[in-house]
Amino acid sequence: MDFMVAVVSAAVPALLASYYYYPRWKDSRIRAQLPLDIETWRYPGRSHEAEERIWNVLSPILARHGLASWPWGGASSTKTPDDEYPRPNGYNELFDQSQSKKLANLKRWLYWNPLNRAIRTKEGQDVVCRVIVVKGEGINALKSVRRISTGLNSLASCNHTLPMLREFTFKDIVFGIFPMSGSSFGMIFGPNSHDWCKASALAFIHEKRVAHRDAFIHNYLVQWDPESLKHQLVRLTRPRLYLIDFETALCFPEDSLYDDCTCTGLPFGDINDYALPTPPGVAEGKSYNAFYLDFWQLCYHLAFLQTGIPELDELLLGLVDMGTAAAALDALSERLGQIPPVQLHTRPMYREVVNGHTFYPTRP
Repeated sequence: MDFMVAVVSAAVPALLASYYYYPRWKDSRIRAQLPLDIETWRYPGRSHEAEERIWNVLSPILARHGLASWPWGGASSTKTPDDEYPRPNGYNELFDQSQSKKLANLKRWLYWNPLNRAIRTKEGQDVVCRVIVVKGEGINALKSVRRISTGLNSLASCNHTLPMLREFTFKDIVFGIFPMSGSSFGMIFGPNSHDWCKASALAFIHEKRVAHRDAFIHNYLVQWDPESLKHQLVRLTRPRLYLIDFETALCFPEDSLYDDCTCTGLPFGDINDYALPTPPGVAEGKSYNAFYLDFWQLCYHLAFLQTGIPELDELLLGLVDMGTAAAALDALSERLGQIPPVQLHTRPMYREVVNGHTFYPTRP
């Protein structure tokens, strides 16, 4: 009897220790298989197998939070589990029932890089999981998203960012969960009220003292494509536009003066691998206003657009001279309000060169 008591007395601490340490050891094993920085997560290898491996390794962590990754669907896409259509969420794409070919698109979600992943919750809702912080890198982005996309600010009608539904942490990695929405605005770029919406999106975040620093058209999602030109209809409803991807964002103190919100350097990378255009002085390392960079990026692609409406084309070409998104918003609102909607119902033309730049610039 004494022997059994001694055995049990010795075994209990060991069992308790294993119960305490094994999950932590298992989590450490999982973390060791994940990228050590955001850049490696963005480009983990030259194959989809390398991208899939990351999210497969994360499966038990996602399951812990009631989440499951969509399976790979080929060519930088994922597909819905069990071939089901996603549930409506108020943000995702609408479709015309007469366009049956569009139905298949609802079961696919395209991604630019594996920092983002389509996820299904245990309640059956489809969302997007975004890697925001890795080993401290991305703290500014997290602060920006928390300020703009959570709490009272996320309810503002003039806020054109997707709300962060929740965030969770695994070791030194912070993930954000966002609603699944539509397609990149760059895919349907043309003359419409979205020019006003993009300026409104920037005006709001600048008012909250957040600078995006990558506000080109590829970082705007449009809720759905009205296809008004294709069907020769002026739609009575308009899709909402969302500004996404705050990876390069800077979050300034909320009581900062507009002109004091300055920074130096390119939004990411260095001059040898940053292929996007910049206003004068940015690439040379000079100090610049972070909000002006956003505004300049917005105006860059708008300047290429030709609507055939002289007064609107003149405004778009000289929009950058207004200096701020708020000023541009006022000017666009006034000008668009003077133009009958049917006049905007026209196929756009595009300038080949504006101020020596092409639409998709390349660096020597």
